[in-house]
Amino acid sequence: MKTAFIINPVAGRGRTKDIWPQAKKIMEEKNLDFLEIYTEKRGHASQIAQQLKGRGMPRIIVVGGDGTLHEVINGLAWGEERPEEVIREFTLGMIPTGTGSDFYRSLKVPLDPLKAARGLFHSKALSLDLGKINEVFFFNVAGVGFDARVAQEINLNFKWTSGATAYVLALFKVLLTYRNLNLEIVLDEGETITTKSLLLAVGNARYYGGGMCIVPSALLDDGYFHLCIIGDIGKGELLWNLPKIFSGRHVEHKKVREVKAQRIEIRARERAVIHADGELSGYLPVRISILPGSLKFLVPQG
Repeated sequence: MKTAFIINPVAGRGRTKDIWPQAKKIMEEKNLDFLEIYTEKRGHASQIAQQLKGRGMPRIIVVGGDGTLHEVINGLAWGEERPEEVIREFTLGMIPTGTGSDFYRSLKVPLDPLKAARGLFHSKALSLDLGKINEVFFFNVAGVGFDARVAQEINLNFKWTSGATAYVLALFKVLLTYRNLNLEIVLDEGETITTKSLLLAVGNARYYGGGMCIVPSALLDDGYFHLCIIGDIGKGELLWNLPKIFSGRHVEHKKVREVKAQRIEIRARERAVIHADGELSGYLPVRISILPGSLKFLVPQG
């Protein structure tokens, strides 16, 4: 069975160019039958994934970051009448060379890319959950409010720097003009939360923003989204509590609420963007649903 490697040479500010030749040597030493394909532009990984369908390569390894993996999953789904079933036909994996690699962090395995490359040969394909926002699939965290505006700013102006640094730079820029949103959040069978909120994070996984543990209760295989709703806090209070997000201790704040759900509808009085895996995914209102066990992902064991 042939394995396809989709390689993003600009991921991690270009460090993929240094790492992949070493990882490739590991594959060759193990006599792995593989095809290497390089991305050339934003969105190209989605196009490559589309072209791999029906070519007898059901195993795809991303050499890049969360953004590249996001593109691959959505490329497999694109144009399909039953996209979830098509995604399930593939087993995905990652050699993490991106700026944040937050999804890999949630798997609780080493972030070192060469260890990840060797780990492919003693890995297990786990069935993990996927999220879906309207027609966009995501595997990590989706967000509305302050974090979505930060993601928007990163995509526009801060792609040149690393995950945590980009997040902090964009955060301070957004902080100058941001106003909290008036949200209506409808959960599962109709429970409605109406709140003025700094942000709402919908977690399939725990981390985003280069190591921020925004949804510490999230599990990748429990069939639920875990939501972190940060209420109507001001800018000074946000800055004071920001370091706690890296450890997950922000959830102890009296204005932070955690809930879980399988289906969510989100509306706002204001025009508000939403991100999925740090990629901009449209504007509210949206419907979000969980797809239990829909992502087969190679996770190193031991």
